[in-house]
Order: sequence, then structure tokens, then C-alpha cells
Amino acid sequence: MSLDLSRRRAFSQGRTQRPAASRGLLWFAILLALPLAIFGVFAFYLFGADYAVTRTREAAQAERQAADLGDVASATLESKADGAIAQIAAALAKGGPNLLRNLRVASFVNEVRFLLVHDSNGHVVPIATGTVESENDFLQRYGGLLATLRGQLGAAGAPWKIGIWTVGETQISYVRCQRLNDTRDICIIFDEITLDPVLEEALDKASAKLNDRLLILRDPVGRALWSHGPTNLSTSAISDLSGSMRGWRMETSTPASAHHGLLPLLAITVPLIGCWLLLIWYMYRNQQARLLESAFRSEMTAKLSHDLRTPIANLRLYTDLLLRRSGDEAAVSRYGAVMRAEVERLALLADNTIVYGRTAAPAPVRLEKAVPDVVVDATIARYENLFAAGGSTIEVAHNAARAGFFDRMSFERILINLIDNANKYAPGRILVATGEADGMLTLTVRDFGRGLDPAAQAKLTALVQPGGGAKDGFGLGLVVVRELAESNGGRVTIENADPGLRVTATMKIKESAKEAPCPS
Repeated sequence: MSLDLSRRRAFSQGRTQRPAASRGLLWFAILLALPLAIFGVFAFYLFGADYAVTRTREAAQAERQAADLGDVASATLESKADGAIAQIAAALAKGGPNLLRNLRVASFVNEVRFLLVHDSNGHVVPIATGTVESENDFLQRYGGLLATLRGQLGAAGAPWKIGIWTVGETQISYVRCQRLNDTRDICIIFDEITLDPVLEEALDKASAKLNDRLLILRDPVGRALWSHGPTNLSTSAISDLSGSMRGWRMETSTPASAHHGLLPLLAITVPLIGCWLLLIWYMYRNQQARLLESAFRSEMTAKLSHDLRTPIANLRLYTDLLLRRSGDEAAVSRYGAVMRAEVERLALLADNTIVYGRTAAPAPVRLEKAVPDVVVDATIARYENLFAAGGSTIEVAHNAARAGFFDRMSFERILINLIDNANKYAPGRILVATGEADGMLTLTVRDFGRGLDPAAQAKLTALVQPGGGAKDGFGLGLVVVRELAESNGGRVTIENADPGLRVTATMKIKESAKEAPCPS
């Protein structure tokens, strides 16, 4: 009946543990998914922010490249104007009767549309080349502008050369004035059409490696003079040029696809790696827990098997005695009582086995009210014939005659294991002594064999220390005794008795069942 009750209780425990395991798995899934969701949202916004930052950075880079190309165009224009004025200055230096002819040749070669040389004595040399307009027409159209530019050249701290773009009714021109010395100023005018090839060549060379974006150069009236790059893109940044190209604009586009930085990639990969590591750690921990549980169950099975050997041997002995003395009613009654007690003990051990198998944890301490000396006598009486068959006689010294609450089952198992070890390794006289003091119950078993050498004593002492374990079955009985004593708040000691070996186990005993339970 006790075994059936234990099975029902164990089945109920297993049935309640399955929903708990499912809930634990569900909580783990939630805890794993929650950071992933948070990191996903964070990464989504981070991707957007990084994309905006990348586009802004690309736009700033495009503006810098446009400004650099503007500087290239400005330098090209400056070089063109400086070269023309240098040749005109050289022609003026030669002088002589061919002065005008030399000035016309220099102007024509440098594609200067109009030339004005103004000396401090008021002498003016106007020359128009490549046009049907006369010098007087040019002086009337540009005279005021040229006078203004020359006036700026004379101001204190003013540059020694200056150039601007002018927009006419039919064309755009570049006007450049330069002071050669205190007595002479030279002003020249270029048509935009004569400068276009020079600017295009310089810009093509400077932008040869910028093939991932569209570049457009527009003149002061908005006409596209030069373009470079994919035509399917649209410009998104406009840079106003400076210097000699003041009034012109360079339009640029960002690359077709802006690359994301490393930060969003890290924002995605690091949490994912962290979550997967967490999952691996969780699986590893579960695996380790299962291995520990399996090892615990294996050890528990070995310990219970060890405990079962003695009552089974006792049952076998009394069964043989019962068969031999079936006609003696008194003997049959006594043998039947012993067998019934052994069956009850086996049922309790089976109960512990089922509980261990379901929970992988030690059985709780069960306090029963009993007299320790009476328990010792009853237990020895059950096994007296078995130990006598092994060649041992048992003597008992009673010093615990007062009733109290203690774990009777554990007390009996400790007693049987210690006597069984003494009977196995040192058969003969075995002395059992009980004692009680300060709430502790003491059980001592001594044999009168050869005792232990230092190495063997150290080995057995290690087994009864907290955390010690049996290896290959050696010392399994002592490990069982130690664990039973520790679960009842006691301990185990081993010492040579000269002769023989003395093993002492202690456990708590209480006067009332309402006192605090023993640690387990």
C-alpha cells in the first residue's frame, strides 16, 4: 500500500512538473525574443539615422568636389588670361613702328576679342579682333566697366589684377584688367565661346575618376557648359563658384547608392551573436543539468542497490529458515514478523527510489517518535542470523533510552550499513554504542580487526567529508552513511580504535515534532 501511494504521489509530481517545464521554456522564448525585438527596432532606427548621416556626408563630399572643380576652372581661366596679358606686355615692350601689328597678333593668338592699353599719360590703344564691331563700339559698351575695374586696381591694398564676367544681350564675356606698373594698365575681353574648350579640357582631366556621380557646370545665365558622369542621375547639390569663376555654378549628385557604415552592421550582428550565445549557454546549462541529474540518479541507484542487498539477503535467509522449520509455529511467527518488517523497509526504499527518479533530489527528512535504543535492538534482531552466518556477533551499549523525534529510516540505514561494512571487512566481534547529548543522537560501530593503515584511513576519511564520492563502488556504504547523516544535521568520523576501526555517525534528535525541521 505504501508503494502504491508513493507511485501515485510521484505520478502527480511528474504531471505537475511538465507544465512547469513548458512555462520555463515559454519564458525563455519570451526573454530571448524580447531583446531581439528591441534590438531590431533600435537597428531599424539606427539604419535610418545612419543612412541620413551617410547621405549628408556624401552631399558634403560632393560640395567639396564641386568646389575643387571650380578652383580648377578658376585656375585655368587665370592661366589663360595671364598668358594673354604676358604676350601683350611683351609686344608692348618691343615697341617700334610695328607696335599695333604686334598687339593685334598677340591678341588674335590668345583669342582676345578686345584689348585696351591705358597709359598714365592718357594714351589709349584700343584693338578689336575677330569681330565686326569697331573699337569705338567696344569703348562705348565696356568703357564704364573698364574704368571701374581700373579704379579698383588703384585703391590701397587692392589686388594688382581683377576679372569679372559680364552678360550681354547675345553673349557672355570675361573681362580682365591688370596693372603692369605705375604707368600702364592692360584690360582684355574674352568671349565665353573661346574659353569653353579650355575649361572643358581642364575639367575633364580633373574629374576623370569621378564616374559615380553627375557633374554639371552652368554659366551665369544657367546654361550647361560642361557635364560629366551618369546622365540618369539628378543633381542634388549646387555650389556657387568663387574667384575668376564667380557667378558660375557647379551642380553635383550623390552616388547612386550611399553605403551604410559599420555601426548599423554592428548593431545587428552583436545582439544576434549575443542572443545566440545566450541560447547556446542555456542549452549547455540544460545539458549539464541533465548530465548532473543522470549522474545523480546513477549514484542514487547504486546507493539504493547497496541498501537493498542487506534486506534481500535477510529475506532469503529467513525464507530458507521458514521452509526448514515450517512445523514450528512460534518460529514461523517470529520469522514472518521479521520478513514483514523487511518488506516494509523495502517498500520505503522503493518509495524513495520513485521520488528520486521523479525529482532528482533527496527525499525529505521524515521525523518519527521512537526510542533510539529500541530501534537499535529491533534492527539488530532482524539481522542477527544474517550477521551470525557471516561469523559476527554484535554487542550493544545502550545510552539513548529517552524517546525523541528523529529520522528513524535514516537511523536504521546508517546502522545497517555500518554493521554490514564491519561484518564484510572484519567479521567477528562488533560493538554498537548509542548516545544522546545536546540534541544530537550518536551511533558508533566498532570492529576488532586490523584497522587501517594511514593511506587507507586517509582514503576513507575523504569519503566522509562533504562532497566526497565513491569511485567504482569503493566506499559506497560510507558515502550513503555520510549523506544520511548530513541530511539530518550530523556528520561522520572514522578513526582507528587499536585494535579495529571505529565509525561514528551523528544526527539531530528533537523533543517535539514542532521544532524546526532538520536541514536536508
